[in-house]
Amino acid sequence: MALQSVCGWDATNSSQYLSHNLDLFPSHNVAIKPFPNFHQTCQGSSHHSDSGPPPPAHGTTTLAFLYAGGVAVATDSRSSAGKLVCSPDSRKAFLIHSHLLATTSGSSADCQFFGRALARECRLYKVRNGKMPSVRGAARMLSVLMMPFRGTDICAAFTLCGWDQNGPCICYVYNDGTRLCSDIISVGSGSPYAYSIIDEGYRPGLEEEEARQLARRAVCHAGRRDAYSGGFVDVYWVREGGCERDPREDQVKLYAKMEEDQKDMMQNKDKFKAGEQLQSKA
Repeated sequence: MALQSVCGWDATNSSQYLSHNLDLFPSHNVAIKPFPNFHQTCQGSSHHSDSGPPPPAHGTTTLAFLYAGGVAVATDSRSSAGKLVCSPDSRKAFLIHSHLLATTSGSSADCQFFGRALARECRLYKVRNGKMPSVRGAARMLSVLMMPFRGTDICAAFTLCGWDQNGPCICYVYNDGTRLCSDIISVGSGSPYAYSIIDEGYRPGLEEEEARQLARRAVCHAGRRDAYSGGFVDVYWVREGGCERDPREDQVKLYAKMEEDQKDMMQNKDKFKAGEQLQSKA
């Protein structure tokens, strides 16, 4: 009943279809229902074909932004398939080389496949040219690798965060070959919530501790609001000397600590205002 109400899946037709396929001695008089054409399939916004329920959705929260010392990167750790949490402590960022970090969103298998392919192409580029490609060059390589799979069921999105001869850089590459560069990029089902926090507290030239607090707070709030995000908070740093990672923190405990800090801050503000009012009356 839940699938019928939410997804519009016709369980009666699906059961008839399965029973027909499992029949060892089919009758020649059985009338097989033809598949609907494209126009019939598009009629009705929530109805699917008789092949079954829609594929499970993918969810995550990854973000990256420039700060005074390089690139601050943060991710959650929950891997999900629909409403099932497959892994609460997965890693969603990995090194392509010493100065290039990639965060992933989408199918884990597809992201691992293209991540390995990009690392291989970067090593080959170094053998041929004596140096690693720039961040924009690596994004172009990944875009070329993904472009032949346009229109397929491949689901992978990468945020390449690196440091090259031009300084820090952030590039986003989608599985249809789309690529773009920006100072702030957030990807995944929790990205709207992360953007709301980053837009409020971000400014060019943030110091490292300010960037750390902003990145942790953005991922925490995304995990609080988005059902597909959660687990732990992983914070990475891409600097001129290479990539580093902070110890991971439990999202629930970190959110509770942030709430306490916020309450203490509000109480201190109220006390300060009350003291100012007493001084003005005196």
